[in-house]
Amino acid sequence: MKKSVFAVLLVLWMGFIFSMSCENAEKSSNTSGKTIEAVLSVVPEFEKQPEEVKKSIIEELQFITRKSAHFIAYMILGILAIGLILQYENINKKPQLAFLICVLYAISDEIHQLFVPGRAGQVRDVLIDSSGSFLGIFLVMFFVRFLRKIRNKNKINNTK
Repeated sequence: MKKSVFAVLLVLWMGFIFSMSCENAEKSSNTSGKTIEAVLSVVPEFEKQPEEVKKSIIEELQFITRKSAHFIAYMILGILAIGLILQYENINKKPQLAFLICVLYAISDEIHQLFVPGRAGQVRDVLIDSSGSFLGIFLVMFFVRFLRKIRNKNKINNTK
């Protein structure tokens, strides 16, 4: 049951990433701009600014927002990939396999963007995506090891 849930979530998330990559440059820019504006709308000082200043602030935050979105999307992909692979006992080097899947998907995503109007495939984005995946996989593996230590400690304490 767990395997199929992780597999479905992984494929759905890959589909989400693909759909975001299908957006042309203008639509993608509008999406990140609206996200920034929504977040900043809760800051009273931002709301008091003239429209030109608001637009300028949003434009300046576009780059970091877009790259953060790459990092977070692939961190989630890494979590889902390792979550699925951990369900299989017969697979060796689980973190490495999960990372490979994520890196290959990041590369394919950037190649895909070469064919989307106004978008470009960038090595920098593959590195950002891969870093996000690495962190997601690392966090899951750290958490799994932490839980195993607690479980082993409890087993030892219960046998005394």
